[in-house]
Amino acid sequence: MSPRLRRIGERWLPWTLAWLLLAFLFVPVLVVVPVALTAKDYLSLPTSGISFQHFASLADWRAGWLPSILTSLGIALASSIAATGVSAAFAIGAWVYAGRWPSTMRIILLSPLIVPPIIYAVGMVRLWSKLSLLDSWLGVTIVHVILAMPLAVLAIGASLSNLDPRLVQAARSLGARPPTVFGRVILPNILPGTIAGAILAFIVSWDEITVTLFITSRRLVTLPRKIWTSIADAVDPALAAIATVMLVVTIVCLLLRMTVWERLAQRRS
Repeated sequence: MSPRLRRIGERWLPWTLAWLLLAFLFVPVLVVVPVALTAKDYLSLPTSGISFQHFASLADWRAGWLPSILTSLGIALASSIAATGVSAAFAIGAWVYAGRWPSTMRIILLSPLIVPPIIYAVGMVRLWSKLSLLDSWLGVTIVHVILAMPLAVLAIGASLSNLDPRLVQAARSLGARPPTVFGRVILPNILPGTIAGAILAFIVSWDEITVTLFITSRRLVTLPRKIWTSIADAVDPALAAIATVMLVVTIVCLLLRMTVWERLAQRRS
């Protein structure tokens, strides 16, 4: 092989394979965009014109989509805040007091990642029925906090692994009290992991469906449950509309993150 062909292969072959993989992953997702613009009452590509009626149905309170979106948003925000706070407290405690018991507690805390969701859901139904927490905001939020904590602990623990314990010892030796040590030394160093843990907790709560199907009924309907019910009854084109909205929101958030991150990097440099 000539040096020119070798350079072309080394430069363009990885890029080509990467773009083909991205196309394989994202092109099927993009199909929902034209489907959401169909004027028919079933899933199909628009053939007789473009219509925004399915997007309008998302804003119709009686259709049930808007209440389910607000319900999922409220539960996801509450779960994210609670899971991040508890996970940060546990991760910092396990980092400070390393030993057998913190390691054992970490394994127990990570058990939701090991136990199949269907088994976990059956157990939560039995427990929540005795505590009268079925089909309630508090019951669903607690479950989502438990399911989101493992990922939040892993993210915060990864940040703590890069923190030098001698910084904490130096701060304590200079007379800093525990709240000052946490606010001035620990928190600034684990802030990226804490933000990542909060985002992961929000995503887990927003997407959770298995346990929610078991512990909710008619009074509390999250967006995943609404989507599940819509698929079970009749495939509504509004599903493509809500998928398009979520896709657009995700892309906008990624673009904002990239631009803000670049500006912060430029300011630091």
